[in-house]
Amino acid sequence: MPEFLIDRFRNGLSPSARTTLRRLADRFFSGVGSINGARNPTDHVAITFDDGPDPEVTPRLLDMLKARECRATFFILSDKAAADPSVVRRMVAEGHEIALHSDRHDRLTTMPLRVVRERLIAARRRLEAIAGPIRFFRPPFGGQSFGTYFVARRLGLDVVTWGPHAEDWVEQPPADAAARALNTMRGGDILLLHDGMEMAAGELAPKLDRVRVTELVLDGMADRGLIPTTVGDLVSRGQPRMSPWFRY
Repeated sequence: MPEFLIDRFRNGLSPSARTTLRRLADRFFSGVGSINGARNPTDHVAITFDDGPDPEVTPRLLDMLKARECRATFFILSDKAAADPSVVRRMVAEGHEIALHSDRHDRLTTMPLRVVRERLIAARRRLEAIAGPIRFFRPPFGGQSFGTYFVARRLGLDVVTWGPHAEDWVEQPPADAAARALNTMRGGDILLLHDGMEMAAGELAPKLDRVRVTELVLDGMADRGLIPTTVGDLVSRGQPRMSPWFRY
C-alpha cells in the first residue's frame, strides 16, 4: 500500500482494517509499482546498502563480503562516488551491483520535477562514468511521489524499495539490529542496510558497527538456508514483486 496512505490512516484504523486497506490499495496502484522483491518462491534475498561509499565503513564491508564470497547491491550517491571512485571500481571488480541513490541525500519529493529530472540525469551520468550502466534506483529516504516515480521511470530507471531492514540508523547493539532485519525475512525479500549514513537535518548518526550488523545478518541467513545476492540476480530468478510505494 502507498506509504502516504499508511501514514495518514495508521492511527485511525484497526490492524485488520489496515490489512484490508493495504490489499485494496496494492491492487489499485499495482500499475505504478516499485520493485520490492521477487514474486516466485526462492531461497535468495537481495542485500542492499545505501548512502555510500563511506571512506571508513565501505572498505571494511567489502573486505568482509569478499571473505564470505557474498555479492550485494550498493545504492550510491554520485557525489560521494566522484570523491572516491576507486572504491566503486573495487565494488564492480568484486562482482557487486552498482545502483543509483541520487547525487546527494536530499528528499526528492520537496523539489520541482524539472529539478529532479536534471539531478537524476547528471547523477546517473557521473556514476556510469565510473561503474558502467545503471539500471536500479532508490530515492533518498525512500521518499517518492507519483511525479518523482514517473520521472525515474521515464529515464529508464527501475525503482527499488525494500522489505526487512535493520533500522541501523538508530543507536542499538549490532545483535539487536541484525535480529530486527532477520525477524520477518523471507526468500525473495530485499534487505535494506547502510554502508554510509546520511541523516535528516539535526539528527546524529549512530555509532553502531554496521559491518558487524551485516556479519550477524549473514550468519542468521545461513542458519535459515537463505542465500544473499544482488537485486538484479534476485529478480532474474523470478518475476519482480511490485508494490506501490509513495511516501513524502
